[in-house]
Amino acid sequence: MIRPLMLAALLMAPPALAENAAEKQQRCEIQAGIVRQAVDLRAKRKSQKRTTRKIIRSDAIAGTKYESNVDVLVQWVFGLPDAQLSDDAVTAFETACNQYQQ
Repeated sequence: MIRPLMLAALLMAPPALAENAAEKQQRCEIQAGIVRQAVDLRAKRKSQKRTTRKIIRSDAIAGTKYESNVDVLVQWVFGLPDAQLSDDAVTAFETACNQYQQ
């Protein structure tokens, strides 16, 4: 009895969790801001660990649901070649984020 109810709940959850266009735009802007900060801090020769801590503690991110994204996004930025550390990386990230379809 519990399994069919759990399955039904899981099948109904995606539409309830889907974000609208405005929410998606806002999420992508915030995440692109995280990427921008990470690019700037890496360019200033800050360590990956320090960059992650600094962004998580920033007023825009501290206490929000985006704290969990910081580590992954910083790791991505620190994996980029030095030649790609520019506004183009931020723009490419935001474009990809906005174009992603679930």
